[in-house]
Amino acid sequence: MNLPEESTINLDSRRPRNKTETKCKSQSPQIKPQFTQYQLQHKKSKTKERLAQKSEQLPNVTRKLNPKSNSFSKKRNQFKPASQDNCLKYYIGWGNNEALVKRIISKRLQWKETTDSSSMLVNFKWQQSERGYRYERLILSQNYKQLVNHFEHHKEISNKSYLIKNLSQYCEKHKLNVFDYTPLTFVIDFNDEDCDYNITQFLKTYEQFAPKKPSSKQMLDVKRRLRGNFCNAYQREPISQYTKIQLNNNFLAEDSTYMWLLKPTFLNRGRGIQIFDNLETLVKLVSDFQEGLKEKALNSKDESSGEDEIPKQVQSAQITKKDPNQNIKQQPSGSCIIKSHSFVIQKYIERPALINKRKFDIRVWGLVTHDLDAYFFQEGYIRTSSEDFTYNIENTFVHLTNNAIQKYSQNYGQFEDGNQLSFKNYQDYLNSQKINCNVQDLINKMKERIWMVFNSVRNKINFEDRKYCFEIFGFDFILDADQEVWLIEVNTNPCIEESSPLLKMYIPRMLDDAFKLTLDILFPPQHPHKQSLPQIYQLPQIKEEQHSDYPVVGYPNDENMWMLLGSLSDRKIKKKK
Repeated sequence: MNLPEESTINLDSRRPRNKTETKCKSQSPQIKPQFTQYQLQHKKSKTKERLAQKSEQLPNVTRKLNPKSNSFSKKRNQFKPASQDNCLKYYIGWGNNEALVKRIISKRLQWKETTDSSSMLVNFKWQQSERGYRYERLILSQNYKQLVNHFEHHKEISNKSYLIKNLSQYCEKHKLNVFDYTPLTFVIDFNDEDCDYNITQFLKTYEQFAPKKPSSKQMLDVKRRLRGNFCNAYQREPISQYTKIQLNNNFLAEDSTYMWLLKPTFLNRGRGIQIFDNLETLVKLVSDFQEGLKEKALNSKDESSGEDEIPKQVQSAQITKKDPNQNIKQQPSGSCIIKSHSFVIQKYIERPALINKRKFDIRVWGLVTHDLDAYFFQEGYIRTSSEDFTYNIENTFVHLTNNAIQKYSQNYGQFEDGNQLSFKNYQDYLNSQKINCNVQDLINKMKERIWMVFNSVRNKINFEDRKYCFEIFGFDFILDADQEVWLIEVNTNPCIEESSPLLKMYIPRMLDDAFKLTLDILFPPQHPHKQSLPQIYQLPQIKEEQHSDYPVVGYPNDENMWMLLGSLSDRKIKKKK
């Protein structure tokens, strides 16, 4: 085919349209510019309506405001932050090894730490005391939950005077003798109208068992001087006649000086405890506490003078020329002034069980959950003294075995690591000494007494039915020479310092297992690998075995070491066999 010489197209040479084509073209609609603009506007308005409908179905999201606008200052306090279902906040107060608590909670991936303790948006609070807790806001709600680690009325058992009162009422109701479970104890509260009667009861009991009977004149003088401490200046005649008390033989020893303990009711960890062996010392101690007694500084020498210095507390309470605590490490400065109008006077066990001639006591833990279920942790530990046992009441390290006191002794840790032993260690010691005693029997008796304590405050510990509270309590027991178990006291905020390899094994497991019964029940742990799947592809939920990150020798890693004692609520629960 031959191409033309010019490749350009001549528009005039195009063939004309026929009439049919022109007619069809003329029948097509003509689009005007005004109509096109209207259609676009209509389309935009429809789109806005659809977006508005979708936004109503979505959760509310806070709209950003321009800080420079006039409405910003008025509306900024009205906006609520968007809820974060996958992020829970916790606050840990300072002190008592708070780093351990943070380490355990950090294993739970949905939790995030906050330093704002006052916010009600915090889901879990852990503090040494309940100060600052807003219990009236702990209500049952589907939208918000906050868990705290103290009951509002924990003092019903952690306060020494309330403990003995509640136990006495419980034992009286069940026709038991409270002093078969705890040492002979008298509550002396100078704000209480029954104080005069309690002083009379104590003085008559003191006189009954005293090796050297005080004269009637001396007893009247002591009573008169103690009455002088009444805060409300009233006295009350005894409401009933004095009844003689039966005292266990292990509370008295022939070569003892007749020892008693004076304890302020609101302190723990051995603070403020005084030992006296005569009524004159008791009167002096009570008077000093009323005025304000400086807490004993556990150091023996003033480096500036180079001379032996009598501890200021002993100077105030018991005048002596010798410093009994001569083997003492330096204690941090800043002693507190202790003022108290309420005390318990408790009979000292003068024939205690000993380990290699040294006194000891036992610390175990009890738990009450937010559902008022009571538990006992299956392991505890023995706290030993750094000095051989004697009846010298001026040597603190002989008689008070709390780690907070013993750690200042120069002998601390020389006999046992951290002055602590396990139950197995004690069983081995009993076997080596050919003492016929099964430690498991002692543990069972401790469980019975803990359950008795919890039952005595069944209707008091959560009287207002607050949601949600739980608490770990430290129970202190002592054994007498016949291996009989005696309850000494109950502590809120028990020490969780990892002061020995034994406690480095026990305490993290104790806390983690307690959180599994409380924290993880209210806020179930989330598994990221399951969350990544769409809901339609989720597999049926299967109850998984919980393996602990904190193994304890002798216990399975998938077992919770808290043993259920029972429920303090009316609901029925089934115990594991």
